[in-house]
Amino acid sequence: MRIVSKAKNQMVHQFLRRRTLPVLSSINTSRNQLSNNKRSYSHHNVTSTFASAKPFSTQSFIADLQSQGILDEHELLRFNTLHELQRNACAAFPDNTCFGTYVETNKKGDYEWMTYNEFGEKVNHCRSVLKDLGIKEFSKIGIISNNRWEWAAIASAAYSLNATLVPMYEAQLPKDWAYIANDAECEVLVCATQDIYDRASQEVLPQTPSVKATICLDAKEGEAYAFETLMADAAKKDSSESLIVEPTPDDLANLIYTSGTTGKPKGVELIHSNTVSNVYGVRGMVEDPKDFIRESDRSLAFLPWAHSYGQTCELWTQMAHGASSGICRGVPFILEDLQLVKPTVLFAVPTLHKKIYDGVHNLMESASPIRKGLMKKALALGRKNSEERKGHGEMSFLERMQFNALDKIVLSKIRDRFGGRLRHGFVAGAACPSEVINFLDDIGIPICEGYGLTETSPIITINTPYSRSPGYVGKALPGVHIVIMGDDGLPCPPGKEGEICCYGPNVMKGYYKNPEATEEVISVAPDGKSRLFHTGDLGTLDSGGWLKVTGRLKEQYKLENGKYVCPTPIEEAIGMSRFVMQVVLCGANRPHNVALIVPDWIAIKSALGIDLPDEELANEEKVRKLVMEDIENKCSHIKKFERPKDFAFVAPFTAANNMLTPKMSIRRHMVIREYNDLIAAMYHDDVVADSCDGHEEVHQKNVA
Repeated sequence: MRIVSKAKNQMVHQFLRRRTLPVLSSINTSRNQLSNNKRSYSHHNVTSTFASAKPFSTQSFIADLQSQGILDEHELLRFNTLHELQRNACAAFPDNTCFGTYVETNKKGDYEWMTYNEFGEKVNHCRSVLKDLGIKEFSKIGIISNNRWEWAAIASAAYSLNATLVPMYEAQLPKDWAYIANDAECEVLVCATQDIYDRASQEVLPQTPSVKATICLDAKEGEAYAFETLMADAAKKDSSESLIVEPTPDDLANLIYTSGTTGKPKGVELIHSNTVSNVYGVRGMVEDPKDFIRESDRSLAFLPWAHSYGQTCELWTQMAHGASSGICRGVPFILEDLQLVKPTVLFAVPTLHKKIYDGVHNLMESASPIRKGLMKKALALGRKNSEERKGHGEMSFLERMQFNALDKIVLSKIRDRFGGRLRHGFVAGAACPSEVINFLDDIGIPICEGYGLTETSPIITINTPYSRSPGYVGKALPGVHIVIMGDDGLPCPPGKEGEICCYGPNVMKGYYKNPEATEEVISVAPDGKSRLFHTGDLGTLDSGGWLKVTGRLKEQYKLENGKYVCPTPIEEAIGMSRFVMQVVLCGANRPHNVALIVPDWIAIKSALGIDLPDEELANEEKVRKLVMEDIENKCSHIKKFERPKDFAFVAPFTAANNMLTPKMSIRRHMVIREYNDLIAAMYHDDVVADSCDGHEEVHQKNVA
């Protein structure tokens, strides 16, 4: 373990603080300079009826908070670290609901809610627990858990001791937990369930000598290793602010290991100012941050907080505005939990919205002619209404009357699938097809697409409800600068494709104990002094500052004829087929592309009016004809040499079979490796394709 003198640490902190705080100041200034051209973006009223989410009670209360430096002159929360964010939020919004947890009551489940004041008390007790477990300044705390209030409390308590959180996923394998705990030198390991605790005790602890204590969140009070037991003991002790070790903006807050689609995970070092700059940056994108994220807002938290997207965008950004999160029980319960929580904002990946899109279109195709006509008319009028809100055209009086009626009997029913209160949503993690975003616009739910990586805390760009452009992932946050770098190592002019790079306060400190990997992605920015992060993604930046992501640099490959192929936009086009759930394109060093397709058997059976076992359907010629014709239709705008000439049906890509990351990104190299023989069969030869980072090397199979 590295030992650094306290004096040296303080000197470094003071130096970096001088560099960081002016950036945050510039973000606030940028927000104040935004033009006053905000448009209304919601065609249906979403009122806030959560009784416990109250505005500040009196002007004297606000003035008192401002005098303490908790609120700024705009009555927005002030903070320089994540510790200050949590502490100040609990002081400013004591009676607002914070976290909701599903509980079974009289055979009927519902959500129970905790206030910010109650959460603050939990954090105080948790701080005492961590202190008793031996956590001190700069210690690392590993946590293997899905979202729950305890996760947020442990994170907040860790920050208040100037310790670092090392989040992991329940879905990971014990060997992954052991690797991360060892590499990070965790001193305490927190396990969500009894099963994880048992597996960690048997398969992780023997390999991780740095871990001195292990606790279980689900264990019942009375067990020595139970979180509840430790919290009950802590409630009897002094858990006041006397225990706090204030972090600086430049101290390490999170060590997040990228699950990665290839290779060993790398520990991304995110200091407090990285994440804080993102939260302030989101505010700076809009004229009125208190309307963009309201105190009365509520989300359904199903994206993992262990990932920077869920943690920064949902957990900390909402907490900074006094909003609340209902914690989802898991992906299988999303639709049910949406009805219970009734979110007003939603943070998601494209998969969720694509499923709603496919569900509606499958329903239309199987509906009676009259019902199908009504649905199509409702969506067409929804498109006109959406364009009118953007200032493009105007609906006639008759169209407005028709829209109001069809919105009530058709579109509102689709919105009800999201709980009925959704004001807007956010999507990131992968490209979201513009057809899906436009569809959600048509039903009255504006979706704001964003872009970034764990290494950028994660936000680089974002659309807002007041300024959106489907097909683009938004504009850069204030203080963040985007550079498109060409093959020659020079910045590209507007509109030319190259590697997306950025510099600003959101860029990570580096990869933990891995200077070589850090040097591979960090160079000197065009300004000659800043640290330029290379994302590895391809994209274009237009003259207006809008960013479009066009593919992944490492996934680009050459066909046998020497023509380059970027699989991402082709896979997006194929994925728009209602018969396709997942797809991976292959073709490196081959004469043409082929595709591995995970089919939607329900949609296929409905379209063909047949009910056969999936295994039999896979071999039916009319099934292949149906899917291929739809793929060709969806790929009509794709260059002819890029379209797949053949495809094969395969089983779903999941985290369990190691073909999906916890963030739900497809591990392309794992998929291609698993289906080597199937790919070779589509080319009618004995050549096997091995893929790593999107590159494929071909070699002859050994023949006995």
